[in-house]
Amino acid sequence: MALAIAVERGPQPGRRRVQSTPPERHLALVPQTTRRTIRLFAAGAVGLFLLMSIAIGFQAVIAELQLKLDHVSSELRLAKLYQDQLRGQRAGLLAPEYLRTQAGLQGMSQGLGSRFVEVPQDVVAQVVIATGLMDPKIAEPAAMSSFDPLAPLAKLQQVQVKP
Repeated sequence: MALAIAVERGPQPGRRRVQSTPPERHLALVPQTTRRTIRLFAAGAVGLFLLMSIAIGFQAVIAELQLKLDHVSSELRLAKLYQDQLRGQRAGLLAPEYLRTQAGLQGMSQGLGSRFVEVPQDVVAQVVIATGLMDPKIAEPAAMSSFDPLAPLAKLQQVQVKP
């Protein structure tokens, strides 16, 4: 069986019917971006772009010069190696053993001795007289500076220095 009791109902706290007013809104007028601000921003962006372009261009020039330097360095290294090879070949060609072998292949043989011959004085006198009548350029080609690489040194030695 069920028991029914009458209970009074009072106002419940969550169910109030109160009208609420919306909060006050404080609106402010936001200033529009002026043309001056836009121009400053555009000028800054263009300046930054130019600065970056110049930096990139400078780096490209430096890289190009570095490549040229590397190329020249490698050519120099190869030239030094080639020079060393040529020096080795030259030393081999001037070696006494090689020269002796080549002379033997051409039919040359080593001398067995030496013999000195005295030249009579009348022959020496005839040669001196004959060369005295010759043109000095022909008789003494060493006196010409074009044939003698030491001519300037000889001229300097002829000049006497006085203290």
